[in-house]
Amino acid sequence: MSVAMEFTKEQLEQIGSYIESNFDRFGAKSNIIQLRPYDIQLIERMTRIEEELRSQREIILKQNETMQFGFAQMDKRFEQVDKRFEAMQKQMDERFTAVDKRFESIQKQMDERFTAVDKRFESVQKQMDERFTAVDKRFDDMSKKFTMMMWMMSAGFTIIATVITLLTIFAK
Repeated sequence: MSVAMEFTKEQLEQIGSYIESNFDRFGAKSNIIQLRPYDIQLIERMTRIEEELRSQREIILKQNETMQFGFAQMDKRFEQVDKRFEAMQKQMDERFTAVDKRFESIQKQMDERFTAVDKRFESVQKQMDERFTAVDKRFDDMSKKFTMMMWMMSAGFTIIATVITLLTIFAK
């Protein structure tokens, strides 16, 4: 019992405009979600990103395991180096104690020699002080003589200048 109705163009256009204007309301009532092609592309992209993130996480976990193994190997190597370093340190300490003993004996010898040199230096210093005091006395005497000579020369030039001036005044 199918009854087919024929609609006119005007009626079809009215039905189409009514459906277009109320399409969102019909979709909300029927809980049907209409996905546009752009939405589908976004969902595909999100799925690909999630897969990439999952693979990146697996790679990072593998790298982390490799790094942990490498760190363990490095720790073993450092322990070996520490043992060798401690052995070398022990040898160096023994050598330094031997060198310290030698240095102390040399230091004692040098101290004895320096005391002898200090005594000689003090005697030379006394002789030099005596000579410098004698030279200072000579310089003082010469300084007095030089000062006297400067005064005499100044007085002589003053007298000569005065005589020349008087002669020029009276000569006119």
